[in-house]
Amino acid sequence: MVLFFYGPNTFLISRKLKELKNKYIGTVGGDLNITSLVGEQLTFEDFVRSTQAVPLLSSSRLVIIEGLFKNQSKETLNRIKAFLPKIPESSVVVFVEYNEPDKRLGLFKALLGYKIQRFPELSFEDQVGFAKEEVRRRSGKIEASAARMLASYVGGDLWRLSSEIEKLTSCKGTDSISEKDIQELVYESVSANAFLLIDHLARHRGKEALGELINLIRIGEPPLRILSLINYQLRAVAQIKDAQEKTNNNFAISQATGLAPFQVAKLASVSRKLSWEDLSIAYEAVVLIDEKIKTGKIEPDEGLKDLVMRLGLVQG
Repeated sequence: MVLFFYGPNTFLISRKLKELKNKYIGTVGGDLNITSLVGEQLTFEDFVRSTQAVPLLSSSRLVIIEGLFKNQSKETLNRIKAFLPKIPESSVVVFVEYNEPDKRLGLFKALLGYKIQRFPELSFEDQVGFAKEEVRRRSGKIEASAARMLASYVGGDLWRLSSEIEKLTSCKGTDSISEKDIQELVYESVSANAFLLIDHLARHRGKEALGELINLIRIGEPPLRILSLINYQLRAVAQIKDAQEKTNNNFAISQATGLAPFQVAKLASVSRKLSWEDLSIAYEAVVLIDEKIKTGKIEPDEGLKDLVMRLGLVQG
């Protein structure tokens, strides 16, 4: 069996994988037959060896391959594509991509013929629904207005949203979570500072933008999460800018983009100050710094400062 999970929603993909592993362990009685492989380091020979291996004391084995499309040669991808029909029924092979793979590649097209699931970023309304469901999963209760406030506080970060819900339900028990609880127990300034950072850059206030970044670093926010928040704000600006080409009504823009009304109100002026070229340059800078941090080419804190300096040069 071949499964294919992909998309930018790393939280939901990771949860799906965890559920699959737990279900598999419960069925076959242990993780002896679970193999996890790093896709970008995988050779074709490793792929064949892992998928062809005979299960030990079980009828099947689980092989998880993460990030195969990243930095792999087309030759290797094509060889794996040709080998897919030869995977035995005793192997459950899961291909996992935490992004949008190149849809032109032959392997991507071939995997579409198997069991696939795409995990997109959630709209604001879907984040609110996710928050309510997470609270229910933990046998808690939350007021509708509190769920919306909580979703707005975390700025689209489902990892943090889940963490905050765990904290809130632990504190509240069976009592319903209210807006007051959110205000008292959830720290908003991370997403708020990320917005201010983007706002300062749009207004060419590089020194102030750097100050907001330093504040985020000082409060202990992980650099990659800061980068994720900046990226989220840029995506929101792009969505609003696209909608603004059809209407200037903020409510209509909120409906079209799925962003919260207050987010649209805050970012509407920013989106008017930045051109599509500005946004393109900004996205390229974020991708570049992300790659440098993850590959160890630059220290995380210095990478973020470099990013702000690069974005500070954007002309609106």
